[in-house]
Amino acid sequence: MKAFNLFSFILLGFISINLRGQTQASNSFINKVEAYQKIFATEKLYLSFDKPYYNVGDTLWFKSFLLNGDLNATKRTDKIYVELFNDSLILIEKRVIALNNGLGYGDFALNNKLADGTYIIRAYSNWQQNFGNDYFFQKSFYIGNVGDKTWLLDSYQKLNTSNAKRTLDLKIRITNTKNEAAGLKDVEVYLMNNKKRLMKADLQTSVSGVIETQIPLGENKIMGNYNFLIINKKDKSIQSVLPIILQDVDQVDLQFMPEGGFMVNDIFGRVAFKSIGADGLGKNISGKITNDKNEAVADFTTTHKGMGSFYLLPKKGETYFAQFNLNGKEQKVQLPPVKSQGTTLRIDRFSKPDSIYIYIKASEEKRLENYQLLAMAGNETIISATINLKLGFGLLKLAKIDFPDGIIHFTLISPDQLPLNERQVFINRKQKINLQVKSNKSSYSLRDSVSLELVATKEDGSPVSGSFSVSVTDNGQIKDTNSENIASYFLLQSDIKGNIEDAAWYFSNEEPSTLLALDNLLLAQGWIGYQWDDITKASLKPKFKAEKGNSIEGSLTNLLKNPVPNLNVTLMSLGKNIFVTDTTSNADGIFKFIDLPYLDSATYTIKIKNAKGKTALANIVVQEFEPAKDITYVHRIKPWYVNADSTTLRYYKNAEKLTAPAKNERLKLEGNMLREVEIKGQLKLNAFKQKTAWDSKFIKEITEEELKKIPRKTLLDLLNEKIPALTVGNYYADGPFGIQPYEIDGVKYPPPSRPRRHEFYNYMIGGFLLSHVMIDGINTHFVAIGTDDQIGNVPYQSNQFQVSRTALHPEVFFTNKHIFNTLSAEDIKHINVYRGASNYYLDITTRSGKGPWIVTTQGIYVHRPLPIYRAKDFYSPKYTANKNISTPDYRSTIFWDANVVTGENGKATISFYAADKPSTYTIKIEGTDLLGRFGYQKSNIKIANQSDSK
Repeated sequence: MKAFNLFSFILLGFISINLRGQTQASNSFINKVEAYQKIFATEKLYLSFDKPYYNVGDTLWFKSFLLNGDLNATKRTDKIYVELFNDSLILIEKRVIALNNGLGYGDFALNNKLADGTYIIRAYSNWQQNFGNDYFFQKSFYIGNVGDKTWLLDSYQKLNTSNAKRTLDLKIRITNTKNEAAGLKDVEVYLMNNKKRLMKADLQTSVSGVIETQIPLGENKIMGNYNFLIINKKDKSIQSVLPIILQDVDQVDLQFMPEGGFMVNDIFGRVAFKSIGADGLGKNISGKITNDKNEAVADFTTTHKGMGSFYLLPKKGETYFAQFNLNGKEQKVQLPPVKSQGTTLRIDRFSKPDSIYIYIKASEEKRLENYQLLAMAGNETIISATINLKLGFGLLKLAKIDFPDGIIHFTLISPDQLPLNERQVFINRKQKINLQVKSNKSSYSLRDSVSLELVATKEDGSPVSGSFSVSVTDNGQIKDTNSENIASYFLLQSDIKGNIEDAAWYFSNEEPSTLLALDNLLLAQGWIGYQWDDITKASLKPKFKAEKGNSIEGSLTNLLKNPVPNLNVTLMSLGKNIFVTDTTSNADGIFKFIDLPYLDSATYTIKIKNAKGKTALANIVVQEFEPAKDITYVHRIKPWYVNADSTTLRYYKNAEKLTAPAKNERLKLEGNMLREVEIKGQLKLNAFKQKTAWDSKFIKEITEEELKKIPRKTLLDLLNEKIPALTVGNYYADGPFGIQPYEIDGVKYPPPSRPRRHEFYNYMIGGFLLSHVMIDGINTHFVAIGTDDQIGNVPYQSNQFQVSRTALHPEVFFTNKHIFNTLSAEDIKHINVYRGASNYYLDITTRSGKGPWIVTTQGIYVHRPLPIYRAKDFYSPKYTANKNISTPDYRSTIFWDANVVTGENGKATISFYAADKPSTYTIKIEGTDLLGRFGYQKSNIKIANQSDSK
């Protein structure tokens, strides 16, 4: 603990202070808190992006910053997980990002199959899972998918509550992206609550593409999750979602939060409040606080985003109400009940610029000794004070300079060691990085070489070394109104639950009104606090381990589940990266492999041997990564096509032009990828026909990308999901040909082409037998009956009836069933489904390439960790004066660099080439010195025609 200067305290009441760096008296509660902080040190994670919205075909670029709770560089974690979800909360793709000193970067290629809608990025470390998803980073953004069937909606909405029948007046003009009216179109309009359809109207657009109607609402309260679904009757693939942006004007949720948690009779205190509209956003109101005699005892008014505070002296036996007028209607809301006995905690950070005052009061029955006041920041207890409240009050005056920047969490603990009152205060905001971008020109020409100097300095003007992300976007296509940034996130958002409207605004200036609004926010909105029940437990052990370095850890047990010590454990990676190492299990049967190289697609085989070098018999358990639970809520963003501004419309209309330069460059390097895939697919089908089934026809492909999204799903569950017609039955034909009985190996069978009921079951797709399950080119018949699909030494290909052994031998079904339940999606690289004349065939390629012999072997374990993602390089063209390039350059992200580092002189150089259109570029820079300082800056440069720039 850092020592305070004793003269910085004015103490009233009987108070003894323990400060940072001092040995404190024995106190079991404080000891438990400090033990908890030591074991469960928190981490905070932030992602910076190149732009606020995207189109299919774009690449989403990001940089990650993982810091300790004290906002310094983390040395605990070396990898994070970044996930992309769609608006149905389905995981689309996952990245495992390796970190260097807490910093990492990556990207998502947004393929053309993605649907138009809201998407979510979620990022977390394995260690953060110990604290719940409040500590995860999560951000919503929009991905557009523009085409011939895209409708643009100009919407006017008005909520009509003037009469008894509440209606929503709706007027919409529908056009295509060329501004051509969708005239005389028959449409269905549904009022939706999330995915639920509440009512329907059949309408027709006018010649100018307008629909106008009144929709009766009845008792439906219009909330933020209501919208209209508009569908073209003749082509139902043409549909648009229109959020209801006008909320119930007579509906507000007014919440009260007394400072410290409670109001207590006869103790003067401050009460914060928050007024939330039906759209979930703050709503400004004002009114009076009255008692049950309807006497006004205080006034209240919001100061920012629906929040404010007032002072109140509650009296015994009285109930208090907030009365206010909303849209001409008088509203009355009861305040929380007042406690007859208790303690209060009030903090004043405004009266003195260099000090904070802490007022602690107790009612008659609570005037006791040995209260404790804790002040905590990050993972550290800043101050602990023993307080005697026998006189009913205590006062502390503390110097602000002795506290770190950011939010300080104060807690009052009772003599019997229970938390009573809590309060968060933002005390200091001194440390920061000032960023300046210097240009050697007032403007640049089209395709000009741009060189900029970044200068980073501390609050005292001295140079600072830091790591930054830099994005340059074209204002003609990207309209970035989002002010959220790394400073506002780490200093505020990461400590507060729920949505904060325009968090960066609270750091825009040092005006008293802004500081008061920040204090009201901390009073009114719940914080990410300590779980006191967990802290006070006798012993705690993290469920999720910090992933330091690249390691594999596991245990060995015998049949009685006892640990098996002193066995040699060998780890082998025999893919394209050959790697072999070994270790020995300890007395608890634990083995560890540490400092393993990062491989982008590693599959490890773990083998155990005894002292004589022979394979040992033991159960191998490896600690596998357990992903976080699925997202349950998405903050939906207004679709880009609703009342679209010209900048956003231009960006989405030019979607193909925007990605053309990068696509062309990739095609030069990779050739025509689509054609290559088609050729490979045809070759594979031809090979399957020649070797396995002459009558096969391609039906379905399950790709590696699909399999990666569901790694833990068994092959059987996967097939049931991807092939809905998969079933188990015993009524099917043995083959496609033959209407006469046939005989094989002395056994007579009915005509093969006629479906019949068999004495055993088999896997079927629809009414047809799943005849062949080929794994790495080998039929499962080899495992089931020791031979390929030959009958009477005649291969299936030449069999006149095309009868499969699957139809005749029940062993095949049990073998397939075992394989389907043993293999998981992470074991498989690719699946093709083929259809024959009367059979289906599966062609499965596994990652191990071992074929259908997958019965678990004792002493061997196959471990497939999620691969580390290797980030792509940002494509940036290089133009020369003598080279005439005809390909137009319509980039929206002009430049991206996730690894700009200022040296000891605080300087770095940024270089790129301008694109083809005169415009203004926005340069966004944000980063940290990894010592608690953050820098964020937006600036502009002008791109003009050559004559204009001169």
